[in-house]
Amino acid sequence: METVTLTDEAAKEGTEPVARPRWWLAPARWWRELLIIGIGFGLYTFIQHQINVSPAPAVRHANAFLAAERWLGIDVEAPLNGALAGHPTLATVANDYYVLLHEVVTPAVILWLFLRRRAAYPYARFLLAVPTLLGFVLYYAVPVAPPRLVPGAGIVDTMAVFPGIGDYSSGPMEHTAAQFAAFPSLHFAWALWAGAMVFWLVRHRLVRALAVCYPACTGLVVLATGNHFVIDLAGGAVVTACGIGLLRLLRPVSETVVLRSAPESSS
Repeated sequence: METVTLTDEAAKEGTEPVARPRWWLAPARWWRELLIIGIGFGLYTFIQHQINVSPAPAVRHANAFLAAERWLGIDVEAPLNGALAGHPTLATVANDYYVLLHEVVTPAVILWLFLRRRAAYPYARFLLAVPTLLGFVLYYAVPVAPPRLVPGAGIVDTMAVFPGIGDYSSGPMEHTAAQFAAFPSLHFAWALWAGAMVFWLVRHRLVRALAVCYPACTGLVVLATGNHFVIDLAGGAVVTACGIGLLRLLRPVSETVVLRSAPESSS
């Protein structure tokens, strides 16, 4: 069993011993976090703009997903998409939600963890990094077109028909690998991560309810806008689970770490 050193501060406060963290759970340092974010963003940008992805295999994989969903009876994309396309204002809001919200909520939760839940931050960082890296690998290894780009799928491309603040259907994003990066859905994986972190670390009932609603709403939006299949969402959940499983595997039972600050009062 690993030797655990009790710090002076822990001894004074009577808390349990804290083992020295592994390098992948290194305490948060602002310069290290900026470096990690910069590397991750650079890798994602490279995949988006430099890797040449042919539409043919991406559409072929998408058709295989669609066939599997029809066999399983979970092909809900077309009905949801048809309902959304019948309400232009709602469709525009959904498109903006898809393009923008994950780019706001995910960094906001990261910043909140760094500033207010420093003990939990290394674990949260690990649980975000693993599914993201797995997603990058799968994007390159198994390109999948979103339902809106699959001929004959019966999906209205709401992003093209009802353009909002952002648009993946035209401009610079139209010819990037990200167009064929539907599996797994990192939109859903990141929403699961953000919702779980907030639910785990906050005691306020309303905030916890919003934390549950966020990934649920994200899943509904990405399906209705034709950006993901149900299987893509399942893939997002699986890569998230891989992060949890890997963390449990790498963190020995003898390592005791206080992950919460003082619990917030419920209301």
